[in-house]
Amino acid sequence: MSNTLKLHHSAHCITPGSLENIIEMFELLDCKILYLQKEQRWAMIGQNENFLLQIQEMDNLPIQSKTRLQSHIAFICDNPKEQIEKIENWASSKNINFKKGSWSDREYWFDLPDMFIDFVVEIMHKSVTE
Repeated sequence: MSNTLKLHHSAHCITPGSLENIIEMFELLDCKILYLQKEQRWAMIGQNENFLLQIQEMDNLPIQSKTRLQSHIAFICDNPKEQIEKIENWASSKNINFKKGSWSDREYWFDLPDMFIDFVVEIMHKSVTE
């Protein structure tokens, strides 16, 4: 039996009643549900089973602080602006509060500040890893 430590998942908190919208948002970012039981208010999502995100509803208010942007879930792609725009259009169609910004011309972030408790989503151009 191997004693190799393997990263499995990271958990992020969302506001009560937002699970279905957050799952839909992550599906727009090419993620899929990997575990969900209807009676529970949490799910495991990801792009493969090597690393998962657990999103769980918590009875907490979103934290609005300067450090919120440093706690993020990051994606890499060819066209981050296009991905941000896709989420912005989706949020607008559902009347969901949406905020966006950038750290550079290759690193962008968005927030659903009424649903994400203490994190944002970052989308970076693939060149940041080159």
